[in-house]
Amino acid sequence: MHRRRIKKIIIKRFMKRLGYPLNLRNPQTYCEKIQWLKCNQQHSDEKVISRADKYTVREFIKSKGFANHLVELYGCWDKPEEIDWEILPNRFVFKLNNGCGSKYLWFVQNKDEFPRENFVSEVKESMSVNYGFFKGEFHYSKMPTKIIAEAYLGEEGNAIRDYKFYCFHGEIAFFSVEEGKIDATHVRDYYNIDWTVSKVKFFGDIPRPSQAFEKPAEFDQMILMAQNLSQGYPHIRVDMYNVDGQIYFGELTYTPENGMTRWDPLSLDLEYGQLMILRDINH
Repeated sequence: MHRRRIKKIIIKRFMKRLGYPLNLRNPQTYCEKIQWLKCNQQHSDEKVISRADKYTVREFIKSKGFANHLVELYGCWDKPEEIDWEILPNRFVFKLNNGCGSKYLWFVQNKDEFPRENFVSEVKESMSVNYGFFKGEFHYSKMPTKIIAEAYLGEEGNAIRDYKFYCFHGEIAFFSVEEGKIDATHVRDYYNIDWTVSKVKFFGDIPRPSQAFEKPAEFDQMILMAQNLSQGYPHIRVDMYNVDGQIYFGELTYTPENGMTRWDPLSLDLEYGQLMILRDINH
């Protein structure tokens, strides 16, 4: 489907999801500015394309001196039939490099019991969808689709905490901490850089925890890493994990929630949008 057609769909989807008309001529809110970047800049920015790619971003992380924070990579393939199952450990994770969500992610708890035929069918179906055009996140459509296998973080039965730093021009405005992502205990909370609870809130978000998350001993190192990796671009969400004191890089997200998240209250949409200077792209 042509990009202009998708742009029209984005405009309709924006109004339906957020309740106000999308202004691409003079964007002011957080969500509007993400749509502007999607439609006007990211699809042709080679740095955005390579760094949002879950496979090629690894070279960028190495160039920044953070190679020891990469999750161990077991393999990368163009087709599921090419996967060398013999080299894979018993427990690992499959993911596509250019898609987000559960349809592009497979947790393998036991290789011998893993339903390989079902997986091959599912991954072929996911690979057949042009995720970038379907979501209007055109930079993903510029990435050759790959299947990658990485280490399964943490011990079975122990929840992993996921940290997502919302960075604007290399500075962290707030971050989220979440736990229980793959089970029924999924909770999330938002914090300021001084670890006080943030005012950030979204409609329809997952529940907050019954008590605040504890600040990890490695937090200052995580802050420096997020700031370093987000330099030179209006807005990047830097995702990482902290597992038993070891920091792992997750991914760089240029379009968090596809820029379609309803802030609560709506005034926050405008407030955080003002932190994004669209002409200031120098990464």
